[in-house]
Amino acid sequence: MIAPLRSTPLLPGTLKNLFYPPERNQFTYFARAVEIPFMTGSAIAKAAWSADASMLAYARYGADRMADWDLDAHFNRAGLKFRKIGGTAENWNAPGTQAVFAWCDQFAILAFRGTEADDLDDSAYDADILLVHEADYRPAPSDPRPVLGHLAWVTHLFSPPCLVHQGFQRALSEVWVQVHELVTDYRTSHPEAEIRFTGHSLGAALAVLAFSRFTDPHMSLCTFGCPRVGDRVFCDRVRSNPGSLERFVNFNDAVTHVPLESLLYRHAPSECQRFDEHGVLDVGGDEFTGDISALRAAISGLPQSVRFGDLTQIPAPPSVVDHSPARYCFRLWDCV
Repeated sequence: MIAPLRSTPLLPGTLKNLFYPPERNQFTYFARAVEIPFMTGSAIAKAAWSADASMLAYARYGADRMADWDLDAHFNRAGLKFRKIGGTAENWNAPGTQAVFAWCDQFAILAFRGTEADDLDDSAYDADILLVHEADYRPAPSDPRPVLGHLAWVTHLFSPPCLVHQGFQRALSEVWVQVHELVTDYRTSHPEAEIRFTGHSLGAALAVLAFSRFTDPHMSLCTFGCPRVGDRVFCDRVRSNPGSLERFVNFNDAVTHVPLESLLYRHAPSECQRFDEHGVLDVGGDEFTGDISALRAAISGLPQSVRFGDLTQIPAPPSVVDHSPARYCFRLWDCV
């Protein structure tokens, strides 16, 4: 159990603060990077860095897009170079999947962007919950090189299928070649540096799926508000990777409970690190303390609610407000 060392006031529980990162004057990314470096910090400090990178992947101040020079300033504050992933050559924020690969000589962070309220592609990915086969992209034991795709057909024929959320798989496929190229190029030039996969919400799901396609003791996974991504066989694959795994849940974050386990979905890892309502962090299970039918109704109504009214005045539904990306950042930095 980790009690917070400070108590940063949380942003109001409105739809605006659920759907979007903080405004420019409400949060400074990597503000304590010099005081608490990634490599010499605790596991919680690394998680706080990861939370900042995950929220920064949205590249917004509230609903407004962040300019490139703002991204530069934030990553410079952390001593990191970065590359954008996804979008188009003309518009990184075009509908679809985005991520940021940030690095220095000591470590790299691959942060995927979560669901954006104004991106219909994201909503389509989230809603496409059919379980489909996920090939084994990891290199064969006799081939240590990372490869774009490796499928052991004989093993596949005689083993339970590895199934994942079809929408998440489609979203990652949009950027997989670019992700693979950046990760493997960095690994070639930095053979023992940590590479951390991270993200919030949809971004967390993509981080889990991307992490599962490598096998490397110097890679790690750290997610925030992650929905379930695949079945038991997929989760076993994720857990079999040699790198460290961390899954953070803010109190009763509703998104971490979908898709439902009754649809064969599971979490990887099964245990999570959960903040209670006071910001105390402890290892917890996957229980939801609420009405599951009301939860489904609240989540299904969110895309419509963003189109109407002043989001700064509309309260987010109970438990859904716990999914706010800023709350993860505030809670983690309070603990270091």
